[in-house]
Amino acid sequence: MLLLLFAPLAACQSNGSSQMFDRALRLWQERHYDEAAQNFIALTTAYPDDELVDDALFWIANLYEHYLHEPEQALRYYRSLTKRSEEAEYYLPAMKGLARVYESQGEEGRSKALLIYQKLQQKQLSPNRFVENQTLLAQLYIRAGQFEKARVELKRILQAKPDSRSDIIPKTYHLIGLSYYMEGRKDLAEVTFAEIDQKYQQGKATLASAMSLAQLYEEQDQLQSAITIYKSILSRLEQRDVFYQMANDRIQKLKSRHRQTKS
Repeated sequence: MLLLLFAPLAACQSNGSSQMFDRALRLWQERHYDEAAQNFIALTTAYPDDELVDDALFWIANLYEHYLHEPEQALRYYRSLTKRSEEAEYYLPAMKGLARVYESQGEEGRSKALLIYQKLQQKQLSPNRFVENQTLLAQLYIRAGQFEKARVELKRILQAKPDSRSDIIPKTYHLIGLSYYMEGRKDLAEVTFAEIDQKYQQGKATLASAMSLAQLYEEQDQLQSAITIYKSILSRLEQRDVFYQMANDRIQKLKSRHRQTKS
């Protein structure tokens, strides 16, 4: 008899939590972000053991981070997810969310974000998660002006030998080149951007490096070299692409500038 009573009760609870979850999603779609967050919070209170609780907590954290712009509340709910099992579905996304919010909180926050990325380095991450964590860590070092440390982390990605058919290698080399550029070592930035663009035969995967190389040539008044690179970008793309439009615009302006320098 107890089992017969329990089964309808569990079904009722599950149905109730689903209805609350769906209502919160509708509120989010209607841009009632605060109400959506409150509905997700109500779900976690009314059904603390429900399978939708972790989904709701992640939604709450994202709402406070991206829509309501309340970082302390976002941190609170991301933390609640990181206290669960490290094997849980939302553990890694919540850790990344924590780091992302901390990064926006000045030097002390960046130090906390750094510790999170370093902690995740000790985990057995999937290849994609490993690349993502290394990239985020390197970008944090770049923003902090610790360029050599950034390159160390980026080179670990290359040492892991990612699939050469993916865009991981060109993106990693672009960040290495960017670190040299921001450090003021523009000669090494130029070499890095040029080599990776040539290695991938001036394909779409290296558009960012090609744009950076062309802009570097512009800064150095190597106008014809910049035009050549921009033209190579046009050959890779369709006219409706943003990069195509940017490159075409720069070509026209550089040609005008080039004529002025000759006259």
